Amino acid sequence: METKTIIETLKKCELFNHLNEGELLSLAKMGKVEEYDIGDELFRQGDVGLKLYVLSKGHISLNRKVSVEKDRKGIVSVYEARERPYRRLLGGWSTLVGEQHVQMCTARCNSPSTVISIPTEDLRIFFERDLELRVKILEKLVLLLGDRLASSYAAMETL
Repeated sequence: METKTIIETLKKCELFNHLNEGELLSLAKMGKVEEYDIGDELFRQGDVGLKLYVLSKGHISLNRKVSVEKDRKGIVSVYEARERPYRRLLGGWSTLVGEQHVQMCTARCNSPSTVISIPTEDLRIFFERDLELRVKILEKLVLLLGDRLASSYAAMETL
């Protein structure tokens, strides 16, 4: 049952929704369904990322600590991941390029939440064996990051 849940969530994730059933199954075999309560943190800003996360159910905030003044820090909500028809990655995407990464935000649950996690080390090993799938996912990642940059620029122009 867990594999089915993982595949259904990955199908809704914009990074993986173009993959066929066999490719999704390969990824799902590495995945795990994780349950979190209100206030739980999946990861913290500055931690080394050990997993790639995709929201399945619930509401999770991505928050970033920033410098407000010389000696003051603030927390900015960067993204609110909610249960929608599509799912977004919550963290760990940089593992897709084969590099260890540091989390840029802290992910905190605002409601009981379910996420799909895939260990980054397992992904690295898997992608060394299946370069075709790696390229397919990386091409989609480049398009998604380009869209997000364009959205950020458009938002800055309205300020």
